[in-house]
Amino acid sequence: MLRLVKKHWTALCVGVVVFQIRLLLRVWSLPRVLVALSPARVMEARDDSMMDDVTYYVDRWLQLFPYNKKGNCFPRSLALYWFARRSGYPVLFHCGVRKEASNLDGHAWLTLDHQPFHEPGQLWQRFTVTFSYPPDPAAGGMQDSALRRQKNSTSMS
Repeated sequence: MLRLVKKHWTALCVGVVVFQIRLLLRVWSLPRVLVALSPARVMEARDDSMMDDVTYYVDRWLQLFPYNKKGNCFPRSLALYWFARRSGYPVLFHCGVRKEASNLDGHAWLTLDHQPFHEPGQLWQRFTVTFSYPPDPAAGGMQDSALRRQKNSTSMS
């Protein structure tokens, strides 16, 4: 009985997070959304089975209520980022682009220790990273200072 309650609670929590992310993306910039999704304190207890369940439910919610015709990678990565960071996984969120015949295509994914985190397939390898959060200190201070300004304006809201 307890397992069934936990299963339904996880599915409900995932649905709420996916819904909130969709709302935030309509009114805030991506850096501000990422600051809002980042926990003040990270728990140290990693739970791989819980992340497997969360990934399953994020994928199901987005299958039922797709983000757009091109795919669900953007809200999927943001939702998994929210759950992973709160569960002690120091994941990085990435956006990338690649040139197609007449336009650019984009993709979003997470990494943990420079490896894909709950990413289906190898699609991410075909994209050039254009944005990462938290920013890589080796990439220079420009992105870092822009995110600091976003964080300050978010905490004032």
